This record gives sequence, C-alpha cells and structure tokens, in this order.
Amino acid sequence: MKQDKEFGETKHDEQTLRHSHDEDISEFIRPEPKYVHYIPGGYHPSRCLKLSGRPMMYAILLLAGISIMFFGYDASVMSQVNTNKDYLRLMGAAGGSDRDSAAVGGIVSVWYAGFAIGALLVGAYADKVGRLKTIQIGCVWAAIGGALQASAQNITWMMFARVIGGIGCGHLNTVVPIWTSELADPHLRGAFVAVEFTLAILGSTLAYWIEYACTRTRTEAFSWRFPLAFQIVYLVIILTVSSFYPESPRFLAKTGRLDEARDLLTRCRIDPDPIKIEQEMQGIKSTIRAEATGTAHSYFSMLFKRDKFHTRRRIILGGGIQVLQKLTGIDFIAAYSPEMFALSGYSANKSTLLAGGNFFSYTASLALAIYLSDRVGRRKLMLSGSTMMGVVLIIGGVLASLIQKDHAPDKIPQYGAGVAAILYLYTAIYGSTWLTTCWVYPTEVFPLATRAKGTALATVAFSLAGGTINEIIPYLITAVGFWVFIIFALLNFLMCVPIWLFYIETANRDLEDMDLLFSSDSPLASRAEKDFARLRGESTKARRDISA
Repeated sequence: MKQDKEFGETKHDEQTLRHSHDEDISEFIRPEPKYVHYIPGGYHPSRCLKLSGRPMMYAILLLAGISIMFFGYDASVMSQVNTNKDYLRLMGAAGGSDRDSAAVGGIVSVWYAGFAIGALLVGAYADKVGRLKTIQIGCVWAAIGGALQASAQNITWMMFARVIGGIGCGHLNTVVPIWTSELADPHLRGAFVAVEFTLAILGSTLAYWIEYACTRTRTEAFSWRFPLAFQIVYLVIILTVSSFYPESPRFLAKTGRLDEARDLLTRCRIDPDPIKIEQEMQGIKSTIRAEATGTAHSYFSMLFKRDKFHTRRRIILGGGIQVLQKLTGIDFIAAYSPEMFALSGYSANKSTLLAGGNFFSYTASLALAIYLSDRVGRRKLMLSGSTMMGVVLIIGGVLASLIQKDHAPDKIPQYGAGVAAILYLYTAIYGSTWLTTCWVYPTEVFPLATRAKGTALATVAFSLAGGTINEIIPYLITAVGFWVFIIFALLNFLMCVPIWLFYIETANRDLEDMDLLFSSDSPLASRAEKDFARLRGESTKARRDISA
C-alpha cells in the first residue's frame, strides 16, 4: 500500500509538472516554414532509431564522430598535396618563388573562407529547417566540393572547389556540436565533444597516411587526386544514415512539437527519470518563453544591440575562444608539421614519418580529454593547457636554436630528438586540454533562440583566425626559424589573462542555466559566479515558498 501511495504521488507530481506550463508557450511557438517540407531527409518519428539510454547515446556519438572525422580529414588533406610535384605544376606553383608560396598558402587558406560562409548559412537556417536537415545540406555542399577538388585542372578551379568544400565542412562543424550538445546529458557534453574530436584527429591521421602510402606506391597525379576524392565516402555514409536519427528536442519544442521533444529527451537520457525529464522540459519551455521577448535574433542585432541576455558578450567569449585556440600555435605544428620536424635537423622523409607518427600521439591524448573535460571543467583545462604548452615551446625553441646555430655539432642528433619529443608532447597537451574545450564552449554559452547563429559566428572567428595563421606561418618559419616556438610560447602565457578574467565555467550545468549565468552586468567571471549563486538561491527559495 505504501509503495502504491508513493507511486501515485510520483505520478501526480509528474502530471502536474507536465501540464503546468504547456499552455503558457503556445504564443511563442514558431512552426517550421512550409518550404521545409519540400526538403528531403531530416527527422521523422516513424523512422527514428528505436533505441534508448546508452545504445541511443552510442548511436548519436557514432554519427557525430563520423561527421567530425570528416572535418579532421578535410582540414588535413592538403598537408602532403601541397608538396606533390604534379599538383604544384598544375597549379602553376612549382617554381619555389614567393609568389608560388603565396599561391599554395592561398589555396589552403581559401578553404577557411568557405568554412565561414558555411557557418553563417547554418546560423541562417538551422533554426528553421532543423539540425539534421542542416547536416544533410552540408553533406551535399561538401560532396560537390570534394568532387571538384579531385578533378581540378588549374588554380582557379581548385580555389572555387576549396571554397565549396569549405562551405560544406563549415555546415557540419557548426551544427554537429550544437546537435550533440542539445541531446546530451549536462554532465556528458564535454565528453561527447571530446569523443567527436578524437575521431577528428583520427580523420587527420587517416588523411596523412593515405597520402603517404599513395606517394610511395602510386603515380603523382593519383597521389593527390585520390585523397581529395576519398572524403566523399564519409559524406555518403552521413547522408544515408542521418535521416534515422533523433532531432534536437530543443528544436522540436521551439517549433511546437512538445510531445516528440519529451519522448526524445526520455530516450536520450542515461537515467530517464520522469520527474527529471519534466523538469528539463519546463526549463526548455521557460527558456523559449523568456527568449521570445529578447531583441537579439538577427546577426546584426546580436552584434550591435545590447540585450538583457548579454548576447554580444557571449559572442566575444564564443568567438574569442576560437581565436585563442589558433594562437596556441597548433596550426604551425599540425598543418606544417613536416617543416617543423625539419627544424629538428631531420631529412625530408624522416620528417614526414615523424609528422605522421605525431598524429597517433595526438589521437591518444584525446582519451585524457574525454576523462577530464567534465570532471575538471573548461576554465582549468584552458589555463593549465596554455601554461604547459608555453613551457614546452620555450624548451623546444632553445633546442631548435642550438641546432640552427650549429652549437656542439656532435650533440645535434640529441637536440633534434629533444625537439621532436617537444612537438609530440605539445600536441598531446593541446589535444587533452584545448581541442575539446574550444568547440564545446560556443555550443553552451548562447541562448536557445540564437544558439545556431552564435555558434556560427564563433565558427567564423575560427575561420578568420585559421585562414590568417595558415597564410602567415610559412613566412614565419622561413623568416624567424626557431623563434616561432618562442612567439607562440609567449602567446600561450598571455592568453591565461583573459581566460582567468572573463571565461565563465559552463561544465556540468544545464544549457537552460546559461541565461541566468550570463545575466550579470559585470563581464568578470568571478562576479558572474557570485550573481549566479545569489539568483539560484533566490529562485530555490521562491520555489520552496510556493510549495509551502
């Protein structure tokens, strides 16, 4: 009898929570535009995977991982294409002049322009067509770009192909982290993105070794065309299976499909406690209601208008973290790793092998990120990562200087081994601290109403910073040699200041708590935390008074 009574009370509490605010958000619902129904694919409850709990989470991770694995492959596929003689002749950049270096760097960098365009397009229609259809649209862009790159006949053709491919990759890399963050448990968001980017580095590793194998066994033309065409394999897989996956519950709720949203939340939670599910639904509905009264919904208003949600501040933080991750120096090692290992005194072939081996340690480091991301938190990972990277880069710079100055020639092999070890250690530190954080943070800080646009703007910041850094680095390596280590070491140390002052901790917090967390008028993280604690205390007390 006692158990029946407790069950009845629980059921009553669940039903009370379920219906207490349903009628309050009808005026804030924004149904999908009619044209969305003419776009094939996307989510439909009748064909969605009949999984729940951990199996559903693993299935979501698999699709997200393949999508981000494509990003890793696409971002790294040019590393050995850039040195292919047939490719350089076809692009008119085989002379070794400054103009040729600029052309090669330009072909790499223009991909970032497409990436930025793709991100902005995601912000324009991801809230209208849904997360899954946006992923599929990105696949179409990327497949066209991949086919055009593999068949390129001149530099103009290749430039346009790189832009189109970048648009597709920008779609996937912007919307997939949003999709997974909106589906994942709050205490698993960081681990989700860490797993995804483990596969991203695996994609980079695969690209590197496919190219290396082709250069050793195939013709020069095949050696650069096949790796560029191979990326289409990822896209066919994503397009084929994505229509069987769940849509973001937050998107469904925002478009009025509350029952479907509730059902997917239940199926995507490790512990689908009915009371917790209804509390999460109420948080989503409260957020929809509150954000409908906001003024920052367009790109222009988000950037230039002040609003009560401090959206502009969140853009600075979300975009800033993407710029900062480029200033850590990861691109001068990841994208130009053969050149960096050459500074260690190794031959061209040995430098290529060492650079390829570095991808394995890079991938392994993500296992630590999976463990640390939600346990340690975003701030501590960024601060500790920047500090450690700064230290090891200074050591690497000192050793590289001894090699370049031909100091103690008999010890040069030892110095070279030391620099190589530093490069391996540096990428492992970056992979276990920064790589996950810089991608999960922008998906967490923005309000639901502007999450797609906000994450898109953060991705644009990534593109601008990445394009600039990748254009500059070849000149830096040539002009300053070992000083490139010291430059990025100092930047890592300087980055600790804005991180400590302004970056608020987002780990292990509900996405719906972010509006409260960023409600403080002060941009300082310490003040925001104090105001958040006070507001949460007041909110808890109010609920207790109502219950009493």
